[in-house]
Amino acid sequence: MEILTKITKQVFEGFVPATKMPERNDSVYERLKEQFSAVYDNLIERVVSPSLETELDAEVLLQQEVLRYVCLEAFVRSIRSLDLVLTATGFGIVNTASMAPASRARVDALMDDCRLRATESLCAIIDKMTILSGWGETAQARQAIQCLFWNVCSMKEFTTLPYTVDNWQKARGLSITADAFLRKAISDDYMEVLLQRMRSASLDNADIIIIQKCNSFTGGFISGYEFDKTPNQRRLDDIVEHLERYPESYPVYTASETYKARHGERYRNRKEDSTFFFM
Repeated sequence: MEILTKITKQVFEGFVPATKMPERNDSVYERLKEQFSAVYDNLIERVVSPSLETELDAEVLLQQEVLRYVCLEAFVRSIRSLDLVLTATGFGIVNTASMAPASRARVDALMDDCRLRATESLCAIIDKMTILSGWGETAQARQAIQCLFWNVCSMKEFTTLPYTVDNWQKARGLSITADAFLRKAISDDYMEVLLQRMRSASLDNADIIIIQKCNSFTGGFISGYEFDKTPNQRRLDDIVEHLERYPESYPVYTASETYKARHGERYRNRKEDSTFFFM
């Protein structure tokens, strides 16, 4: 996709309304053209996969989300160096000695809002990539979806943290810690299958139930981490109890070493044994 032909001034200002300027004023848009290309190339390499780039031309909704992300991310990357001034119509660039840059508080607020919307857009791109044949097998898919709690929308749904990018960065780190507890509960085998099915949009209803329970555990763990760093055992037990109650729906779990360890026959003392073990 030729990104510079797709992102016009009108398209850019549609995705970043705060920069909307009169038609004769292209200052912000013109300053970001090189950044558009850099952000797009990074997105293809890191998320989309070069082998699937041509799919963007056929997937209209995905293409729109890519354009949104590129516009927002390019603006976020450049905002500190633009010398923005707040005008009656939006944020423009200082171009006369008599115009003072916008206050740091206003620029920070704008940047935080754009960072959050860029993060939402990136997650939407990843979500749409899962339905493309072959993406789920790529290294980009494995990097993008490393644990069940990968989407910023999960933070809004399952945690009590204020909805900000800084909190999302914190939540992402803690979700990896929570993942270790979840793997002990549902088994590494089933967790890997869940992640692969998530990357390829092939989850069934039984999987979705477990993912909801897992994300509820992770959300609670993240929300309360500053006060209690121990996992909520009740929620973990609830996940295991569900798996055990419907074994026919979770064959990967029941075939796992975790399941076998939970159901292994315990040693029984015999009359002829010289030593008795109490377990």
